[in-house]
Amino acid sequence: MSYRAIAQEFGDCITNRDYGAACALLTKQLQGSTTPERICNAVSTMTSYAPGPIQEAQVMDDFTLEDWPGKQAGDLAVVYVALNGDSFSEAVTLTLMKQGEDILIRELAWGRP
Repeated sequence: MSYRAIAQEFGDCITNRDYGAACALLTKQLQGSTTPERICNAVSTMTSYAPGPIQEAQVMDDFTLEDWPGKQAGDLAVVYVALNGDSFSEAVTLTLMKQGEDILIRELAWGRP
């Protein structure tokens, strides 16, 4: 599976409100500080100004970086995932890394930059 596919899967988990499955895509280190409840709270806070749920997640290929300042060993990409509803467009930015045979998310940044 590619880092793009993992980013899309994470966005789809958020869209489907499956925060447990979203957590399963995080590194063990990030799972230590990011629970399904914290993801739910982050999403709720981020979208509190607009009614309605997130309806679609979309990886924004034009906003994907494979080289950036601060890139760490094992890092593959920083991927911007749009989270769209009827009256809003928010986002989560993911830093994805290779860990063993898996591609996992090592960092999350909620909201539009």
